[in-house]
Amino acid sequence: MRNKGLFFLIINLPPHIIIEILARLPPKKIIQCKSVCKKWLELINEPYFASFHFTLSIPSLVVHQTETFKNFFKIVHFDDKYDHHSLPRDTMLKFNLKNLSIFSDSNIVVDGSVHGFLLVRDVNYKHETLYVCNPLTREYFQLPSPKGLVRYPSVVTHGFGVSLISQEYKVVRIFHERELHPRNRSCVRVPYSETQVYTLGKTGWRTIGGAPFAYDSRSIGLFFEGRLHWLIQDLEAAHDLISSFDLENEEFRPIPPPFRPRRKLLGSLGVLKGCLCLCDNTSNFEIEIWVMKEYGVEESWGREYSIKKIPELSGPSYQIVHALKVFKDGNILIVWGNFFLLYCCIKSEVTKEVDMDQPIEPSSIEAIHYVPNFQSLTRFSIEKVSKF
Repeated sequence: MRNKGLFFLIINLPPHIIIEILARLPPKKIIQCKSVCKKWLELINEPYFASFHFTLSIPSLVVHQTETFKNFFKIVHFDDKYDHHSLPRDTMLKFNLKNLSIFSDSNIVVDGSVHGFLLVRDVNYKHETLYVCNPLTREYFQLPSPKGLVRYPSVVTHGFGVSLISQEYKVVRIFHERELHPRNRSCVRVPYSETQVYTLGKTGWRTIGGAPFAYDSRSIGLFFEGRLHWLIQDLEAAHDLISSFDLENEEFRPIPPPFRPRRKLLGSLGVLKGCLCLCDNTSNFEIEIWVMKEYGVEESWGREYSIKKIPELSGPSYQIVHALKVFKDGNILIVWGNFFLLYCCIKSEVTKEVDMDQPIEPSSIEAIHYVPNFQSLTRFSIEKVSKF
């Protein structure tokens, strides 16, 4: 009877107090609270609740695990008490984006994440399609198909972000027609390129001109400080550089790399502790992480972390490594290629694989930064929003 009385006391609190309480719960708990009573369901579905919750939202990760006929996505929050053995399942949300596509042979990957909205792509060349989805509201819409099909050796890369001033959400698509070296199949020339922009809530793709560099199709545009960032290649010098695309004025500009340009760089861009970083897996023995402490200032680059490779992963490598999170104690969470999620202890030089409940059959893993958001995609009025 005492618990029952406490329950009725809580559900009859003033609405603004209930919102204050519910908005501080993990997303998984908030979704469960929708089933408590009609009043809570209505409060959580209010636009004000979504906006208020977003101001309190704790940065997390979307971990994507692909298996045969399945596309599992998990929203995971790694706090500083994380024990590194397995995924923190008590707050983990799991969803399957396979249902987005009507095609049974679809292959869904994540191409961008901003403010809780994901840009996902069906990479099957027969029906390559782009979607924007919100995994918390289970909403999505399909973007119109851009002109032209992509056929090898042509490549395409995407980015997703929001402009700083106008607050417009934009998808950027960069297409490259390539000429390859007859023996090693490396790109030697880009006779034609095209940059297209799609603004959510507006009609159609806009072509804004060519792309000034040769873009690495293995990487997606990293959103940071109102710009998208890619590792690029100077074909004349065969060097790797960094390019940024300002989402407000829709212009490209280069960013100086942290070291003298290299002919071979197994690198990836990321964000650690609010700073742009470059994770370099070129060495046979260690992974280097460079951090740009003051955005856009070349002199602020510094090698902040060095991760000793475990024996199984030492030696020549062809895998890109992504740095995801630095914990309070200085330990780091990384993704090795699309095979392992690794927890690296800097002081002890011990690296352990995070238990992902790996299936017996072949699978792949990717991860991207994500901020939980209950705001509806219907805010982009002209888009046809569906549920998955």
